[in-house]
Amino acid sequence: MHFHRGVTTTLLTFTFAIASALPAVAQSKKVTVGGRPSPAQAIRLNIVQDADLTMKPAEAVAGSPIGPMHLKAKTTTVVSQKVGTPDEKGGLKVEMTYEDMTQDLSLNDQPAPPEAAEAALRIKGKTLSMTLDANGEVIDVTPPAGLEMPPEAVKDMLKQALGLMARQEMAVGETVTAPFSMAMPIPIPGDPPQITGDVKSTLTAISGPPGNEIASLDQVVTAGVDAKLPAPGGTGEVLIKMRVTGKGTTEWDVKGALAKSSKMTTTITGTFTVPGAGVMAMNGTTIVNLDRAQ
Repeated sequence: MHFHRGVTTTLLTFTFAIASALPAVAQSKKVTVGGRPSPAQAIRLNIVQDADLTMKPAEAVAGSPIGPMHLKAKTTTVVSQKVGTPDEKGGLKVEMTYEDMTQDLSLNDQPAPPEAAEAALRIKGKTLSMTLDANGEVIDVTPPAGLEMPPEAVKDMLKQALGLMARQEMAVGETVTAPFSMAMPIPIPGDPPQITGDVKSTLTAISGPPGNEIASLDQVVTAGVDAKLPAPGGTGEVLIKMRVTGKGTTEWDVKGALAKSSKMTTTITGTFTVPGAGVMAMNGTTIVNLDRAQ
């Protein structure tokens, strides 16, 4: 049962980050999109994430402690984002505070044990921060106090939530392809494995008066990971092969250089090979809706 909880917590954290991967870009009239957020902003976001994942033996080992699992999770989060003003060196500090978070979890159609939600709920009330240079590159990250998180994981969470990307200009009908990379947010020593791929963004419309434009984007994400991790108890390795595809839309605040709203639906397929348990096949979907809070 202990291993079940560990697998469940890892899946929740993994899908949370995957689902939260909503990179945002750009805009006949050309509009500038990307770069770092405009200074001196403070906004609040409502984020609702739904995950429905199934994991079952594909090549079972005799006596395997792992059976089929069906995990459903709904996570509702209120996040505040604060963008400061450039310091004497031109660095811009960006903070994201998780004001509130609730989760409704079930495992095999039964309420999940409380331990399954602990990893996600521990971030409630915590603040993550980073400093960006004039080009929008991350030059420093600060993990939340009292919560052990690799700096790379903090950087990826903030970049995805804020939609940080290279500064560029787009016109309606144009499509831009950009590299996508983020660390798998799982608690292991050293650097976590990377989920890599690309995101294609197409500017479909520009609305709003000059100086307050909103760019409407259709987005497609294709990414994957092929990695080896230490197995629980230090006995062998867990092999992870995962493919993630997603489609969504984003309403981009051009002036503020931040997402105003977005929706992304992702499909996850892959396998976990666990020593003593065999190969576990996983598939499922996640849906994330983001809107600015009043």
